Amino acid sequence: MRILFAIVCCAFLMSCGSDDGGETVEPVVCPTVTLAGFEIRVVNATNGNPLSGVMITAREGNIFEEVLAEVAATPGTYQGVFEREGSYVLVVELDGFQTVVTDAITVGRLNDECETLDTQNLSFSLSEL
Repeated sequence: MRILFAIVCCAFLMSCGSDDGGETVEPVVCPTVTLAGFEIRVVNATNGNPLSGVMITAREGNIFEEVLAEVAATPGTYQGVFEREGSYVLVVELDGFQTVVTDAITVGRLNDECETLDTQNLSFSLSEL
């Protein structure tokens, strides 16, 4: 009788432990787009209008990169440092306006299954000289 009871208990425990409720786990699909480390909006401090033609340079140690071309669909918006982690000092300059030099800004990865680049969204208001 004890053996029969032990068999029934084992069968019960085994059936409970393997039930997943019929749920299907979908595989993670990571994006295949190239992400910018920075997306920067630059406006005129006086009137708030977007500024085109701004030169933005990202400096990481001795490496210089002209950050961005202006995003064609969104005047005054710039993107750059694609898929590259690091700590960058930005220099934002346009003739006739103040130059802005930032402290180091870190671009890292999100803590997700795809290790997605964590785009830094920044805004600068430049004052006319």
